[in-house]
Amino acid sequence: MQWAHRERPQDVVPTHWKRLSEHRFLVEGNWPEEHPFFAPVGGYHDPLLLVESMRQSTILLGHAAYDVPLDTHYLMHSLDFTCRPQHLLVGCKPDVEIEVVFDELTYRGRMLSGMRATVTVGRDGREAGTGVSRINLISARAYRRVRGAFTQQPLPRQYAPDVPAQLVGRLRSKDVLLLPTGIWGHWILKIDTGHRTLYQGPKDHVPGMVLIEAARQAAHATIGPSAFAPWTGDNTFHRYAEFSRPLLMEVTDVSLSGADWTMKVTGHQDGEAVFTSVFSAGQSRRPA
Repeated sequence: MQWAHRERPQDVVPTHWKRLSEHRFLVEGNWPEEHPFFAPVGGYHDPLLLVESMRQSTILLGHAAYDVPLDTHYLMHSLDFTCRPQHLLVGCKPDVEIEVVFDELTYRGRMLSGMRATVTVGRDGREAGTGVSRINLISARAYRRVRGAFTQQPLPRQYAPDVPAQLVGRLRSKDVLLLPTGIWGHWILKIDTGHRTLYQGPKDHVPGMVLIEAARQAAHATIGPSAFAPWTGDNTFHRYAEFSRPLLMEVTDVSLSGADWTMKVTGHQDGEAVFTSVFSAGQSRRPA
């Protein structure tokens, strides 16, 4: 669990791994039918479970195959993904095979400091999705030097769930990541460091997967009420998303071609870009 940066067994996807060549690996994993957060919708696995599988596998291999110390910080610069929904059906075997190929490796001395990971997720011999992420690795000592006082700041207060869960495609109010602004397509990120899946271990900023999920919820709220399943996503992280300041999100460039939606979600703090997510998806007729 530590190697995947998860604290609860039910949140861990990888189960085994092996090296296929110098920088190519196969990770075996498991997709539960009832994940505590990335739950299936209408008989299909959540596309973001596939994305989380990619993320965990990349982190695991950094520690296990490249001897990255466990207290090293993984900082995502980008994470792009494409899903094949016909291979995300629930009811197939829960096993997944995740092939990870690393390139563009950089080192600081003997320690790995950066990499690109190209990931392919397979189920029953079929390709369920692919992704590419770019990651920097920072030692605990260097991280303290870079972040300074931010590592010591108090945790944010808890917010009441002001946005109905159904509006953002969730079943539980505690999983809602948005606060209303009163302006269409504009939201404030709700920070709940007590969330047992999204915030595991000490954090001094909002994790990238939380930003991707918040962007997905903002997209859903914009075109709902039917379920919004992002079959493709391009996510870029420009700077740390700080706990101490409001993070404003805006949905723009919304377009519909046939049954397929495309839109951009941007996040800003103090007028500076924090992240950008561009999603393409069919608006499912399945109930949210």
